Order: sequence, then C-alpha cells, then structure tokens
Amino acid sequence: MEKRRLLPFLGLLLLLIATILISMELALERDRVMVPHLVGATVPLAMERLREQRLQGKVTGEDYDARFPKGAVIRQDPPPGSWTRAGRWVSLTVGRGSDTLFLPDFAGLPRGKVQALLGANGLVLEGVSQVHSARVPKGVVIAQSPPPGTKLRIGAQVSLLVSLGPTEPVFLMPELVGKEGRYAVQTLKAWGMRVETSSRRDTGGGSARVLAQRPVAGSPISPGETIWLELGQRGP
Repeated sequence: MEKRRLLPFLGLLLLLIATILISMELALERDRVMVPHLVGATVPLAMERLREQRLQGKVTGEDYDARFPKGAVIRQDPPPGSWTRAGRWVSLTVGRGSDTLFLPDFAGLPRGKVQALLGANGLVLEGVSQVHSARVPKGVVIAQSPPPGTKLRIGAQVSLLVSLGPTEPVFLMPELVGKEGRYAVQTLKAWGMRVETSSRRDTGGGSARVLAQRPVAGSPISPGETIWLELGQRGP
C-alpha cells in the first residue's frame, strides 16, 4: 500500500530532476559560442567579429610571418571553430610582416643617417672602417658589406666603409734659420701652420731674422700644426 503511494511521488521527483537537468543544459547551451576564424583579419575587424559572438579579444604579442601583411592576426587562442563560454577572452598574435628584407644601397649617405636606417629596419651595425677619399666627403659612406640587394633576415649585421675626406698634405719643415722673420712666418701660415714666436734682442742692425726653430728642418709637418720660431738680430 505504501509502495503504491510512493510511486506517484517518485515519478514527480524524477520529472522534476529531468526538468532541472534539461533547463541547465539549455542554459549551458545558450552560454556556449563558437570561436570565429580570425587569422588574416585586421585587429579592428577581429575585435568586431568577437563582439558579434559575445567574446572579447586582446592582442598578446607580435611575430614575423611572411604569409600575412603587417598588422594582421597570424594566430589565435582558442583556435577557430572551438566552443567556449560567452564573455571569454581570445588571445591574438599580430604579424609584423616578413622577417627578411633586401639591403638598400647606403653609398653616398651620411654615416649617422645610415645607422638610423639600420636600426629602424632591425639590422645591426657590425663595424665601421675609415679611409681617406678625395672624391667622397668626410663622414659619408663609400661602400658596405653585404652589398646592396642582398636578402637579409632581421638582426643581420652590416659593415660600413666611411670616408675620412681628402688626405691632408704633409710638408717637410724647411731650414728657416737665418731667413727674414716676416718671410718665414708668412711661408708657414700659407701652408696652414700655426706660428708662435719669441724675440731675442741681439746686437747689430737690420730686420729680425730666425735664430732658432722647432721642429728642426726636415721634420714632417701637417696643416694646423704649431711651429715655434725665435726671432732676433744676429750680432756682429
């Protein structure tokens, strides 16, 4: 008798449990969304597609990938086609374009500008050699290694050959002792030398002449170098 009374109650209980389970399943089903395919899309377009699916997106990194233009999505997590909960974050990796480039011709450009261009293109200045050149102004690139047009990967090293300008002339110090002082000074200044003089009063008449010089005759001298002359009058 008691079992017969319990049967309707058990039936109602099972019906209630089934109703609850079905409701939960429906609720979970409504909360599930499919992750859209975002690879190849620009970041703004990817974000819009995610909002349409009630998902959120964030850029978590950048990487090189020659298959996609710079600024396009190249990877996503979760992957496209997978099911997830509404409101979940989707991580996006954005492309930086190709990791290779063709080396431009830097000849004729100032060294500072070339260094800036190398850095902007992800290349490294390995070293700089310098030589005198009568044709290329000082501080301007003459040649490079690797040569122009070489295909390089980001991070590759480049060496430069930079001009020091024309070779400065070298003179041999003349024998000026005994020469008229004014003549000696004018000659040295015409060669681009700096002249310092000191005077010594000696007996005798006439204009001041060179009594001593430094450096000595025959020494190599270059423009801008300081020459010392002692001027005075020789005695009888």
